[in-house]
Amino acid sequence: MDLPAEPQIRWILRTTAALLDHGAEPVRGLIQPTAEFFPDRFDGTPKAVAALMTRVQEHAGLADLAVELAVVTPEGEAQKVGGCSSGACGDALAAGAKLERAARIGDGAYRVAIGAGEVRHPVALTTAFVRAASFMFLSEADAWGALLPRDREPAIDLAAVLLGFGVLAANGSYIYAKGCGGVQVQSATRMPVDEVALALGVYCRLHQVPDRVATRHLEVTPRAHFEESAAWASSNAAIVRMLREAPDRIAADEYAIGESRSWLARALGIGKRRGPRTPDDEIAELERALPAGAARGARRLDVGKAGKLAEIRALVDESLEG
Repeated sequence: MDLPAEPQIRWILRTTAALLDHGAEPVRGLIQPTAEFFPDRFDGTPKAVAALMTRVQEHAGLADLAVELAVVTPEGEAQKVGGCSSGACGDALAAGAKLERAARIGDGAYRVAIGAGEVRHPVALTTAFVRAASFMFLSEADAWGALLPRDREPAIDLAAVLLGFGVLAANGSYIYAKGCGGVQVQSATRMPVDEVALALGVYCRLHQVPDRVATRHLEVTPRAHFEESAAWASSNAAIVRMLREAPDRIAADEYAIGESRSWLARALGIGKRRGPRTPDDEIAELERALPAGAARGARRLDVGKAGKLAEIRALVDESLEG
């Protein structure tokens, strides 16, 4: 699977740095589509739909916000939850794509709209609620001002990944759907699957989430994209660390993207110096990620901090090997 084009990779990194600065951090870790995270039985009833939205809010740390749910029919008629049993036929995602998904209606209150067809499609419905929760987070964090208008819709997906919903968003970005014309591929996100997968790869590296944990519940195509993205994030670990340690360099695009190396090449150290890593190695790796000239003017990391990073990273590596 191909990675996104370099301009999109840089947009993802630049926007990730901005969202991290506004507090886009997971509350419950990496959310999976399992009974552990979603124990409520879903049967498509209004009660089940409302419970799912509440559960997503809890995972995002937004349980204190009031949400008014509405179901919109293909004809554009809005009904409060209670009309969720609409049997209107048609594209399960088409109505949702035309909706104003979430809107602020007061201090700490939001209106969330879903398409009638989405109620019958668990992946599309969950993705819609994840995006709505991400919208609420961006609003409560006053993050819209840090985003260009054209970037706001894809940034909703990116914020969802950073809040821990990356697996759900990735699955929702590439949905096989059966229709009158046969099997079609649809998306419940604005970011395409390759970009959502790359964002998830960066998230896993940021939070030291093993790749196998993320792939466990990814569908076939999102999983293939994620595996390539995870290799890229590991190969460019210094750039990922810069998201926290030197976000100004990320914002200014002052770094060089390296090639993605396979896990075997990384494990064997092919193309890298051998021997134990030292604090100076940590500093040098960050500086190599900067373009020529920028490293000379960059503030060097504190040696003690770099040593602590090396120690933590070694402990993580030992735990994964075990």
